[in-house]
Amino acid sequence: VAPPLPDLIHAELRPYQIEGYHFLAYLTTNRFGGVLADDMGLGKTLQALAWIAWLRAAVLNPQPSTFNPSLVVCPKSVTDNWVSESARFYPSLRVRRWSGESTDALTAARAEADVIVVNYAQLRSLSPAIAKVSWQAVSLDEAQYIKNPDSQTAQAARALKADHRLALTGTPIENRLLDLWSIFSFSMPGVLGNRAEFLRRFNAQDDPLARRRLA
Repeated sequence: VAPPLPDLIHAELRPYQIEGYHFLAYLTTNRFGGVLADDMGLGKTLQALAWIAWLRAAVLNPQPSTFNPSLVVCPKSVTDNWVSESARFYPSLRVRRWSGESTDALTAARAEADVIVVNYAQLRSLSPAIAKVSWQAVSLDEAQYIKNPDSQTAQAARALKADHRLALTGTPIENRLLDLWSIFSFSMPGVLGNRAEFLRRFNAQDDPLARRRLA
């Protein structure tokens, strides 16, 4: 799965960024969710924007009336980066940064925007109402924010309804292997089994082959 870069993306992607974009297209084509885990500074946002442009082209042609906007959830410190990089690399994309309005504003915002950017605290405050609407794609940036599967943030993320799910993170495993399970429980629920089975098979501290099996 190697589609050309959409014309709406105003950037020359480096070879590894093209590879990442093709990886995301491959996931979507096969109905997978996934994790893009490039190191910090390697352009995960640009790769995700290219993916969103490709998704929108596939959905909008020929029936734009069926189009749902996409949702980006990221740390508060990264929201400006999403807005500025979208304007730079994908200027025709209508991006709406959430300003902390009540859930009543969600319907109007979805009608006016192609992508809505919220931070993780706003995601919690918008739940459970935000889980009642459908998104074309949900992307979690700095997805290690949901590394604790019991946290309110992780529960709110898992409850979101989307045709496509993507996690972006340079550190998919920070402290324990369960971090990875929690991220995949959002992006591709069930692929790593349930929590108890995952811990039994892969997180055994006295089993030297457990991490190799997971890899």
